[in-house]
Amino acid sequence: MSQQINLISPLLLKKRYAFGLREMALGLGVILAAALAWGGVLHYQAGTLETRAAQREALQATAQQELDQLNAAATRPVSALLTARVKATQAQVAQREALLASIGGTIEHTSTGFSPHLRALALSSTDGVWLNGFTLAQGHVALKGSALNAGLLTTYMDRLGKQTVFSGMPFSGMDAALAQSADGGRADAAQRPEHIDFSLYSGSREKPSADQGDAHGR
Repeated sequence: MSQQINLISPLLLKKRYAFGLREMALGLGVILAAALAWGGVLHYQAGTLETRAAQREALQATAQQELDQLNAAATRPVSALLTARVKATQAQVAQREALLASIGGTIEHTSTGFSPHLRALALSSTDGVWLNGFTLAQGHVALKGSALNAGLLTTYMDRLGKQTVFSGMPFSGMDAALAQSADGGRADAAQRPEHIDFSLYSGSREKPSADQGDAHGR
């Protein structure tokens, strides 16, 4: 019977390490690639920051230039010609405002003073009676018109007296006469019915002046 004896010591065998030269080289390559990538990222970020900084510096320079121009304009002496023009314009504006105020007051006074009278004349309309003209003045009213007969004229005066603006203003005079046609108007007179021409006055008795209103039929 034979027996084999291993005379080689395990300590003398070549040991194999987990990290050999190949693994170390591969690891260094990975580290180098990561370092290069990180360096590229940092370089890109640095370029972006530099671009933003340059843009802000340009904006700041432009703002500073505009500020210098404004300061120069502020310290510039005021033109005497420009000052005179401004004062003249202000004077013209003041004159126009005064004129507008005066016109507005006149219109308001006129509207307040005579519109009720015109409204009352319109509300007093009577068939067979028409006005040929009228005068409205402060404390004086004059009416000139025509009526087909005296009864219609009386009705018209009653309606006119019931209006508020004329209720406290009694007519102090009246002229009424049968209408007389002129020689040159006989043809027209033949076509028109007989009528009475009348004039009513309140206040001082005077003929209607150029202020009288236009004639209008009733």
